[in-house]
Amino acid sequence: MNTAETTATPTRGKRTRSGHSSRRSRHRGSIDRLDSGSLRVRVDAGADPITGKRHRPTVIVPPGPDDEHQAEVALTRLLNEVDEQRHPKTKVDIGHLVLNYQDERKAARTTIEKDGSLIARHIIPYIGSKSATKDARKTIRALYKDCQRCRHHCTNTNWIEHRTSRKHECDARCRKHRCKGLANNTVRKIHAILSGAYTMALAEWEWWSVNPIDGLAPPSFEKTDPVPPSTTDAAAIVNEAFRRELTWGVLLFIAMISGARRGEVVALRRRHHDPIKKVLYLRDAIAQLDETNELIEKGIKNEIARHIVLDDTSNQLLIDYWAALDAAASEAGYDLDDDAFFFSLKPDHSTPLRPRSVTQRYRRMTRAMGLDTQLKCLRHFNATELIAAGVDIRTVAGRLGHGGGGSTTLRFYAAWASEAHQRAAGDLAARLPELPAVLDQIERAKTAPEAPFERVASRIRSRILAGDLADGSVAPSIKEVAATYEVAVGTAHRAADLLRQWGMLSAGGRGKRPLILRPAPQQPTTEQPKDGQSVAAALRREGQRPLNLELHYLGSAVKVFAAEADPADARQLDRLLRSAVRRHTAGADADIGDFELIVRNSGEPTVVTAFVSL
Repeated sequence: MNTAETTATPTRGKRTRSGHSSRRSRHRGSIDRLDSGSLRVRVDAGADPITGKRHRPTVIVPPGPDDEHQAEVALTRLLNEVDEQRHPKTKVDIGHLVLNYQDERKAARTTIEKDGSLIARHIIPYIGSKSATKDARKTIRALYKDCQRCRHHCTNTNWIEHRTSRKHECDARCRKHRCKGLANNTVRKIHAILSGAYTMALAEWEWWSVNPIDGLAPPSFEKTDPVPPSTTDAAAIVNEAFRRELTWGVLLFIAMISGARRGEVVALRRRHHDPIKKVLYLRDAIAQLDETNELIEKGIKNEIARHIVLDDTSNQLLIDYWAALDAAASEAGYDLDDDAFFFSLKPDHSTPLRPRSVTQRYRRMTRAMGLDTQLKCLRHFNATELIAAGVDIRTVAGRLGHGGGGSTTLRFYAAWASEAHQRAAGDLAARLPELPAVLDQIERAKTAPEAPFERVASRIRSRILAGDLADGSVAPSIKEVAATYEVAVGTAHRAADLLRQWGMLSAGGRGKRPLILRPAPQQPTTEQPKDGQSVAAALRREGQRPLNLELHYLGSAVKVFAAEADPADARQLDRLLRSAVRRHTAGADADIGDFELIVRNSGEPTVVTAFVSL
């Protein structure tokens, strides 16, 4: 058996023997002869910061004619490494390292969640138990190669890759596994996690003095070849979107002309559009968490708050769009304020759309059209068309919110909202496809329903017209509609909102069920939208015409704007007046009686009417 370990003196100790082993003691180190004949060289490197136990780096020298000399050399090397703080202070494994890094790093919540998913799927199961110091570069390099070989890290290819982990009946989507590696850019994200963890352990935790994976290079960037849609395809996409739904068409059109990211588009609120300055502000973004599907509102990427100057046609489209939303909300008993989201499934526009739902709907629509494209390609389309129009790169980078523009002035929109920026808006408008003709979506749903809620509303409408639901009778409840037509409660709510817009359901109230309203017969109109008609004209209802409006406060003009309305319709004029007052006063309390709306026909100086709200 070995001799008991004793504290060594600074000078060379005497050799001692006991049984089959011996020890040579050194200052903070020792050389022991083991039963196998090998020499064990061990030094004291202090306390392990993780376990609190003594950390003793060890080297085994095999028996041989010069084993004692090699042991002396190994002891000197270990002592030098400890003295120069080049030897790791802990035997922590890679799993413990990256989990500590996740807990202490400062990053956005979405970044933490996405990186946590990569750690759980690719790092912990395969190299989590490996030493973070011994052969670390070799271990991590092997992980990168395995990730590029197969994203499932399979060892047997003879298994079925199911479309879902839940209980299901297999179909064509459940197929035999075929190895497909992770993209190089995904492997680079794994490298960024590991590199960040090792750097934090070096700089902040002082677990080691030399980075064990220093010099380990990640896979190279993949060469991307973005293929934006052509102008012909872009026109077809926008036409199809407007044909399906006005809101869907406006969403894709904004994405196309602004080059905004998906999360930035769905985060737009009413206050982000200034119709007077013709500007669309990009300030926030909506993110959807992977684990819980929770929506969170966060700052814009790269923290580059920017704004997009609109051309006249695009600006008028947004004005008309909000007029349509105001009318629909008013029919449902709501008043949209400046915090209302541009795109929402709620009648009061209090919540945004889900970013992933937008991507999925776009993919389904383009596939049905026979196009192989992605939602992000609209961003590429914007950049490509601006560059083709001769707009300078700095202006393009500013409009897209790119952080690597080469100049710190790109971080401030004032630096790039110049004459070139104004020219960019006009040039892009000239290269975009002409705004498509669209049907009145509310009227279209009566005869050609597409969405589930439209089909439910159309069937209820048929029952009302047939007399199954009598005029003035209490309407079926939302739960009854959902059960009768086998749809979700949310779909039943949307069907009820559509019936209100058709004038076939009363608004109801707190504790009161809405009533059935049978519309009076209307004389058929022969006026139909023509091909090439603008969206503004398509939104025009019977009796409406272009108007020039002036907002007066205590007799003085304070705001001039244009809109389409029926000058004989007090409800429309009241809505325009209140909307103009709200924008003029920036939401502050104001006496509506101090304001007056002067109405003129477009291009005519004669005053048609002066409207005040009583």
